[in-house]
Amino acid sequence: MESFTPEDVVGSPLLSLSPVVKLQYEGAVYDSSIRILSSTTSKDLYHSAKNLANLPEEICISLLRLDHKGEIVTNPHTLVDGELLEILKGAASEPNVIARQTELQSANSPSGSNRKAQPVKGTLQFLHIVEKLKRTKRTGWINNGIKPAESIADHMYRMGIMAMLIDEKTAGVNKDRCLKMAIVHDLAESLVGDITPYDGVSVDDKQTRERNAMYHLCHELLGWSEQAQEISGLWEEYEAASTPEALLVKDFDKFEMIMQALEYEQSEDTMLESFFAGTKGKFKHPMVTAWVNELDAERAESRAIKK
Repeated sequence: MESFTPEDVVGSPLLSLSPVVKLQYEGAVYDSSIRILSSTTSKDLYHSAKNLANLPEEICISLLRLDHKGEIVTNPHTLVDGELLEILKGAASEPNVIARQTELQSANSPSGSNRKAQPVKGTLQFLHIVEKLKRTKRTGWINNGIKPAESIADHMYRMGIMAMLIDEKTAGVNKDRCLKMAIVHDLAESLVGDITPYDGVSVDDKQTRERNAMYHLCHELLGWSEQAQEISGLWEEYEAASTPEALLVKDFDKFEMIMQALEYEQSEDTMLESFFAGTKGKFKHPMVTAWVNELDAERAESRAIKK
């Protein structure tokens, strides 16, 4: 493991070979950066980061991921003492594929000794907020005059069912992780609503609003418990689109939308071409592309009958 200054990071050709992280503690980002070498173990990274900043072993830290310009690219995953990082192979073109929190425990840490309990009051407040997902209608349908429109929770529910249909032997993903990701990926919308590209909100502003919402839910209400960390980690993984699971769930997200669009075309006797045009050619996973082809055929048949 090697440490160096931010000036050494910018423009370094080594960034294409090994990922880079910075340490954050109590809101302060430390100047030194750590380049993760191929020989770096998860345990070495976690402990060396603390040693680099002269921080005691028992405190919790965060690791910020850097892009190929040496700039911070994402909010950190807070590490609880006794948990490790899974080091992923990163590249300059994919700065988010650096490291993600796992549920592994260090061999010398007693099970559960560092876990935080969920506050009961905060948990109920969290669940009350989640209820808003059942009542908040999806903006795209409202803008197209669909009444009553599906809710955000409706959308995520069918995505969860899609994840249940995954065959792990052929899909190359963790089915349970996809299922969990499907039911939390729009969780921030319980506070910020369903923001679309046509709402006049910049991408950066949307991301800021949603990350602030997730911080409130997972830190302030759930007390950054083990369960809150899992929810936050799944949400961040989906946003970064940095794993096969996240990419497949993103395909589910788009497919569920066009499937609903076809169903509205049939039930409401309307045309929703923009939803199909906007997703055309954007599906990646073979399982979902097969679904898309069949849905396209179903739509063509339905339109031919109407003529």
